[in-house]
Amino acid sequence: MVHRPLEGRLVRLRAREPRDEELAYQFFNDPEVTEFLAMRYPFSRQQEREALSAPARWPGAAFAIETLEEGRFVGTCSLDVVSGESRRAELGIAIGDKGFWNRGYGTDAVRTLCRFGFEEMNLHRVELEVFAENARARHVYERLGFVVEGARRDGWFQAGHYQDMIVMGLLEGELRRE
Repeated sequence: MVHRPLEGRLVRLRAREPRDEELAYQFFNDPEVTEFLAMRYPFSRQQEREALSAPARWPGAAFAIETLEEGRFVGTCSLDVVSGESRRAELGIAIGDKGFWNRGYGTDAVRTLCRFGFEEMNLHRVELEVFAENARARHVYERLGFVVEGARRDGWFQAGHYQDMIVMGLLEGELRRE
């Protein structure tokens, strides 16, 4: 069987490697990076090591995001299968290197991950929850074809206040390529 590379215009999705540990530790202990992630507490180096070495929860898939141009590790993304019978998975992404924010890398990673989910994992639906206050991410998801399906009012408590969580979904055939 020949596997197509998991490449977009700007990024490559690859297996997570031990060499990613130090940068991942820095990313996920930066309050600006984790502001809109469902992460409450700092990660220790040991926790990061265990997270990177743990296999993806089958039948899900977890990847490191690296730039095509430099091969630089800039973040992580995953599809966690919620229901095999429904062919449904939950998407997660974090661009941890702030030098790559607002430059299309997150958009390209989500597009590449969804393409993989639909074409290789045989998913019918990709879903996610996004903080209502995270306008930048919501714009990316809508641009790629995700549809707002509802809200979890006061669905997450962090940094001393409740935040609404927006539920979004993308069905097979709805992914906007460019």
